[in-house]
Amino acid sequence: MHPDVSFPLSGSSTAAIGDCLRLRLLHLGGTLIESRWGGHDYIGPHWRVYLNLDDGAWAEVRGIKIPLQAGRLYVIPAWLHWIGGCRGRVRHLNALFDLPTVSSDTVSTTATNIFDVGGPTSHLAQRWLELGLALAKIPGPSATQVAHGYELAYAALAAVCTQLGPASERLLAPMGRSGLYPVLALIEQHLAEPQTVSSLARLSGCSPAELHRQFIAGVGVSPVRWVRTRRVTLAADLLRATDLSITDIAQRTGFADRVRFSKVFAQHMGLGPAAWRKRELIHFHN
Repeated sequence: MHPDVSFPLSGSSTAAIGDCLRLRLLHLGGTLIESRWGGHDYIGPHWRVYLNLDDGAWAEVRGIKIPLQAGRLYVIPAWLHWIGGCRGRVRHLNALFDLPTVSSDTVSTTATNIFDVGGPTSHLAQRWLELGLALAKIPGPSATQVAHGYELAYAALAAVCTQLGPASERLLAPMGRSGLYPVLALIEQHLAEPQTVSSLARLSGCSPAELHRQFIAGVGVSPVRWVRTRRVTLAADLLRATDLSITDIAQRTGFADRVRFSKVFAQHMGLGPAAWRKRELIHFHN
């Protein structure tokens, strides 16, 4: 399949290439994966869309090995613990996206496995294949390709929700509620600044108790937990897509110091920031 395509794709982007509140597209690209991809216990705040041009890669969830077959489209939910492995050299198309209105708790209790969302003849897999291969023809994603990337991410999420059935309401409901959007947007814009329940309550024009109730009802976690998780998510973006130092990233994401940042990051990801960054670089830049 497409033997003339070389990887990494010249159009691959490791920087954030789009931003919106309901879904943020973070990465479109492709790389060549091989044995160094194997044996790592992955977890991260980003949803991953994968399509391989060659057989040989696999993922393992709770002891069950899932072959990532060539031409099939897979979605790996955020916050899922999984192990990746590879035999030989596999050309690997990928996209990363974030759902900024859905809590990590909601995702980790709702989307608990890897989803096969389309075979080689499916419209969704073919569209992703076309987009991924088009990236090889230009230095960076065009505005049209970014728009197609958003379309792909939403379509992949819709396919996941179709498989989840009624349980998908837990993922979709927060995306459809507008009451907390102004506060969530302010949190995203000011993650480097001190944010307390009292300060967020003042911004939203309600009492701290009422804000707490709104967060529990709207996104399923407290404001404090929400802010902490979003800071970790932003930190992961910066670790993956930039060469900023750990200290600089701690400052940009609102942590008091590097030690506190490293402790909180490890609690969420299972690895400290430096080790997590190294693993991600192996994953995306073989």
